[in-house]
Amino acid sequence: MMKRQEEFTHIGIVWYTEEEWRKMKAISSDSEIFEDSFKEWEEMAIKTIVDMKANGIVGTKVFIKSDEFIVWCKIHSLPKDAASRSKYVTDIMSKRNSN
Repeated sequence: MMKRQEEFTHIGIVWYTEEEWRKMKAISSDSEIFEDSFKEWEEMAIKTIVDMKANGIVGTKVFIKSDEFIVWCKIHSLPKDAASRSKYVTDIMSKRNSN
């Protein structure tokens, strides 16, 4: 039985254009965890969104830009890694939801 829309949990998902994916991979301290290509990343990310929806979680694509992420990391004294990318998206989502 499908959940009604308002029963879904909504979370932000880090999302990139191909150019930004390349830039983010280049500047990240954990670049080794990135997929080998944008196409591989995109396929994995889309599958993740589909799997999440099947479990009642709506993933909202949050396009991030490497230059803005770098500034955000400096302001918050955080490394440029997966944990920081997640925190950055959470920060963006909370600002969107407060408007």
